Amino acid sequence: MPKTPKISVAVSGISAALKKLKKYPGVLNACLQEGLMIIAEEIRKTAVDKLKEQQAIDLGQLWNSIVIHRISAKSVIVGTNVEYAAVVEFGTKGHWLKIDNIPGFRNWMKHHGIDLQERMTYFYVHPKPRPYFEPAFQEGRNIAEGIISRTMNEAVRKTETSI
Repeated sequence: MPKTPKISVAVSGISAALKKLKKYPGVLNACLQEGLMIIAEEIRKTAVDKLKEQQAIDLGQLWNSIVIHRISAKSVIVGTNVEYAAVVEFGTKGHWLKIDNIPGFRNWMKHHGIDLQERMTYFYVHPKPRPYFEPAFQEGRNIAEGIISRTMNEAVRKTETSI
């Protein structure tokens, strides 16, 4: 199973903030979860935008399938369950497909005006890489520290007003 990429964040002044927040762990957790969801949503949105920029959208099944799953209080996964997602991200070498072995492929061909008489048996494909998740992940990594810092500051402000 491939290793799941992770984003780590270092926040300056965290020890002083954590002392204050020990009294209010619920406030800290709520703010961190909010920040985590902001980062995850930005990754999801960027992945969809990259697909659109590269015109890697046909019927929208891939970009509609990119979702956020919360797996714990401090972890989320942004991903898709579409079988061909990796082919879009990384491309593949050219190969022949037996048309009727792929559910919905003949309908896709008709949708694009290919083989309207249904005479073809094989179809040659050579998809080029169109990265969308890796750039989205990098964007999430770039914004993570700022968002977590902001949510930590918000948590500190909330505890100070509660005192």
